[in-house]
Amino acid sequence: MQPTYLRHITEDEKNNLYDIMDNDGEADYRAEIVLLRSEGYTVAEIRMQTNHHDNNIRKWIHRFNSDGIDGIVSRKHNHTAQKITDDIEKEIVLIASTNPRKLGLKFSTWSLRVLVGYVMEKRIVNSISHTEIRNVLLKHGIEWRHSKTVFGTKSRGTEYNLKKSASRS
Repeated sequence: MQPTYLRHITEDEKNNLYDIMDNDGEADYRAEIVLLRSEGYTVAEIRMQTNHHDNNIRKWIHRFNSDGIDGIVSRKHNHTAQKITDDIEKEIVLIASTNPRKLGLKFSTWSLRVLVGYVMEKRIVNSISHTEIRNVLLKHGIEWRHSKTVFGTKSRGTEYNLKKSASRS
């Protein structure tokens, strides 16, 4: 694999990156990634020092290359999160507990991301993350497990397995 390219960094940019690291904000680790790369560290070496995934390291370096400091500083989102009410939680749990084929879908198990898409498509919520879905399901006793292929190797997707306990009937 070719090394991840980092464009030339000006002294002003370097000083700004150090300032970002000193302010201990959201972008501090991003600035550190860019600075480490500018010092000649590889993505693998940066991973060892920062404990961030290679893809994220590359993402921040590419964003810095294209947008400079603005590329690594988070932008404020101007939307307010929709409150997940008890009724919405119940609908999500009902959907997750239903075999997707019974809903006319062409698969038999849910993944977090597919469940997110379905819930938003049915306009149960305007927006929800797979993390929020996972938290709702965990709150209601639904656990997930890695799916297995026919050959017994783990697949990338996440499937839900309803935890059946003796106390629930």
